[in-house]
Formats: sequence, C-alpha cells, structure tokens
Amino acid sequence: MAALSSAAQKDTKKFSVGLGLEAGIPTGNLATVYNVAAGLTLRLSYHVGPGFVTLTSGAIGYAPKSIEGVPKKLGLEIPVRAGYKYLFPKHFFVMGELGYANFKTYYGQNGDVASVSSGSFIAAPSAGVQFNAFEVGLRYGINFKSNGGLFALRIAVNF
Repeated sequence: MAALSSAAQKDTKKFSVGLGLEAGIPTGNLATVYNVAAGLTLRLSYHVGPGFVTLTSGAIGYAPKSIEGVPKKLGLEIPVRAGYKYLFPKHFFVMGELGYANFKTYYGQNGDVASVSSGSFIAAPSAGVQFNAFEVGLRYGINFKSNGGLFALRIAVNF
C-alpha cells in the first residue's frame, strides 16, 4: 500500500483516482436557506503536461437553517465537473473546473417528503497542497442559477 500511495499523482503515474471529503459554508442566495454543506467526491485524474485533466463528481448535502414560519428544506447537489489541475514545485496546485450540477430540494408536505429539482452550470476554482497521495484544497463552487456558491475544504487521498 505504501508503494501505491507514494506513486499517486506523480509525474510517472498517468492515471489516479481520488476520494475526497468536502465540507463548506454556502454563500450568496444559498446562505439564506442553508447553514453548512458536506459530502463525498470522487475525482479521476489523467496526467497531461505539468498537471492533470480531471473529472469530479459526488454528492454534497446542504443542512437547512431554522427560519421561523418557513419549513426546513434539505438540499442535495450532484455535481459533474471537468477541469485541469496544475502542479507547482513544492507541493502546491491550482485547479479550475466547469460543469453542471443537479440540485434537489427536499421538504415536508402534508406528512410526506416532497422534492423539487433544478440544474445549473457551475464553476469551481481551487488551490491547495498535495503530499504524495494526500491532498488538501480550498475551492469556491459557483452556481450560476442560484447566484450563490459554496466555500469548501476538500481533504482527499489519491490512489
């Protein structure tokens, strides 16, 4: 396992898979309804030039705020983003991603759970550090339809 971990996302490795835990704070219009968000993401990376072409997807859940007189609404975002992760010497990276997300809102209605879905184009600039197989990054996910976003921390391991 140590040999596999130390080779993850090095120049000699063409392909890697990363599993990440994300947590963040909604911004803009999303911040009026949601407190925090957390989820898991899977990132496929293919070595091209000084970095990696990436494809990222997963599920991010949004915890609702308690607003008097307004029913709580749980949110679930399923993003699909493609991008490029540029690696600098000394473990630093920057990344830009574009994609599409389905956002589903769940709420109580007459004792049942109802939901409404919507989709939006998204963008996610990020920066972070990577030490062999381990990665820590900050990203700002922009949802163009909601005029909001998510400022998130991602902690991941790459295989």
